[in-house]
Amino acid sequence: MGLKVLLAFPCAVIPMLLFLYVVRRLDKYDPEPLWLMTFHFLWGAIIAVSGAALLNGQIQNWFGVSGMSLSNTALAADKRVLLVISMAFLGPIIEELLKASVFGISVGIREFNNVTDGIVYGSAVGFGFATAENLVYFIQNAAADEGWVQLVIYRTFFTAIMHAISSSVFAAFLGFGRWRYGDIPTRMVFYGIVPAILLHMGWNYFMTSTSSGVNYMGFVLVLIAFSAMCYAFSRSMKYEHISIREELAAEAKAGNIPDSYIDLPFRNHETAEEYLIALICSQLAFERITNRQLRTPHQIERSNKVLLALRQKLKSLPPLPSS
Repeated sequence: MGLKVLLAFPCAVIPMLLFLYVVRRLDKYDPEPLWLMTFHFLWGAIIAVSGAALLNGQIQNWFGVSGMSLSNTALAADKRVLLVISMAFLGPIIEELLKASVFGISVGIREFNNVTDGIVYGSAVGFGFATAENLVYFIQNAAADEGWVQLVIYRTFFTAIMHAISSSVFAAFLGFGRWRYGDIPTRMVFYGIVPAILLHMGWNYFMTSTSSGVNYMGFVLVLIAFSAMCYAFSRSMKYEHISIREELAAEAKAGNIPDSYIDLPFRNHETAEEYLIALICSQLAFERITNRQLRTPHQIERSNKVLLALRQKLKSLPPLPSS
């Protein structure tokens, strides 16, 4: 037991940070600020988990099933039904709403402006939630004679992925609303939270619907959701590619950058100078998009200053040699 308790923290934390690192690296055109990703991660790990523990515990108290386990074969049928309802149906609603609550703050931040951003920040919230939840599960089950390794594996590669995907689904709809309409229509909140909750409910139901606690349909559900999210991410990156090219073409037409810079963000960079210019070009393109999404004069004025600074920075750098 002592070794399992010692391993609980690294087993809960390290995989989630690695997953989040991979997600951020995949966002190659406009990597999100580390401080903002950390904020979402900690919201999931602290605020959402704490609120879920309190509310889920209160519901189980009301139902009279607090401290009961579905693995107890002697559990009365009515108590089993109430426990399944609290875990498989009410729990996901509470947890997804708490995870989603962070976006009431972050959608107002200028860095949140498209589907890719939603997927990245949603993943951060979900992986943060999974980190804290897994840590509790790993410690609570450390006394078990067997099955602890299997618990770590399925909660790391399935439960955690489910949390990340469900939060990403919600945030991706918000990102789509911001990208498409500037302001986020209220209907996007509904479009996002319903599938997020249903995915979570499906996973919890399959994991609690058998006395052994194992139903492989849950794993199939997560694999399907993961495939769909990968497809959505790749499509979002494709649209980002098109948008960046269009914005840089407009900058080149206005004489702000050379024509050779239009394709620079999409090439392999042979030198540090080339990489720096490509990064600034991507920032310039995304700032143009952000500028059109802003509504208040103060925000627009600030964005105009950012655009001017990026253009001046590009002009101050030595031109790249002709290929």
